[in-house]
Amino acid sequence: MLDLLIDAGNTRLKLGLFHNKEMVFKETMAYAEFAVRLPELLQMHQVKNIFICDVSGNLEALLPALKIDVPIAFLHEQTILPFHNLYQSATLGSDRKALVAGAMAIYPQRNCLVIDAGTCVTYDILTHAHEYLGGNITPGLQMRLQAMHTFTGKLPMLEWQGTAELMGNTTQACMQTGAYYGLIGEINFFVEAYKQEHPGLMVILTGGDAHVLAKSIKTSIFVNEDLLLHGLNKIVNHHAE
Repeated sequence: MLDLLIDAGNTRLKLGLFHNKEMVFKETMAYAEFAVRLPELLQMHQVKNIFICDVSGNLEALLPALKIDVPIAFLHEQTILPFHNLYQSATLGSDRKALVAGAMAIYPQRNCLVIDAGTCVTYDILTHAHEYLGGNITPGLQMRLQAMHTFTGKLPMLEWQGTAELMGNTTQACMQTGAYYGLIGEINFFVEAYKQEHPGLMVILTGGDAHVLAKSIKTSIFVNEDLLLHGLNKIVNHHAE
């Protein structure tokens, strides 16, 4: 019997099937595919539980219509976590909770910095004693480009192109390189600052822009695009213990 973990992001879904600690199947899909694909997966595999991190808010309304005959639970404020949460407010996002749990699963008893490079970039610190301390939230690459257009009179609206030279020779290139290397400088700053406070810090980079950013970061990092799924599995296993 398998656990089905679902990472429901703002634009796409990532599904992972786990047997104990091992992910045996993974698939990424658009929301338009989900209503057809989920019943197919449940027919193909013996699934005992479905556990979901939904930052989009779409699945709670969508799932009842599918009439799934498998227990379904969402990661929410009352979910018991495998680490000690020292965050001072109840507004910590479910995706950040799952990512921290993923770091704990892969690097137990290590100081960890999780960097999630998505729409926003989040930085989260988990200590070797499994205490979550908090972190930082900043604009992601596309958000930086959008902000330059929104809050000025003449700068164009650009889509992130995936690459950037150090020096731009057009307005568009200057915006691309400014967004990219500005974020790289920010990441390098936070990594070095947190290393001073947390010896032996493991730096884990995840999210949609992880691979394009990883090549320009100074320090040794580990890129794990499935960290959130591993975190959901860690939480499920913690409840089963």
